[in-house]
Amino acid sequence: MMTLQRKRIVAVVVTAIMITTYILLNPMQHHWPLQCPFKLITGLQCPGCGNQRALYALLHGHFAEAVHYNFFLIYAGPYALVLVVENLMKDGEWKNKLKSVVENRWVVRFFIVAFFIWLILRNLLKI
Repeated sequence: MMTLQRKRIVAVVVTAIMITTYILLNPMQHHWPLQCPFKLITGLQCPGCGNQRALYALLHGHFAEAVHYNFFLIYAGPYALVLVVENLMKDGEWKNKLKSVVENRWVVRFFIVAFFIWLILRNLLKI
């Protein structure tokens, strides 16, 4: 099992590589990013479609453009960030408190329901 220190190092390295890549390479001008398998198979946009373009826009200070690419990112981004932070925290009272909130079954269920609502809405409304 990976130690907490190793997890943190891996997280920092992966984050640095990802940020550097998205600062330097626009996913709309290069064919390096992975294509969404859901979209390739169904022709529909999944709730995550547009995240690469949104991340590129965010890193260049274009918040409105990022939201345009994927509105669900406003909700899913902070939630994912909190989950990562919780995973990288030392065991203890604060981690347990955070975990009891973000991993609460009702919070997780709400996220799943929101995920599927966004999947349906973005394809019906062509968002």
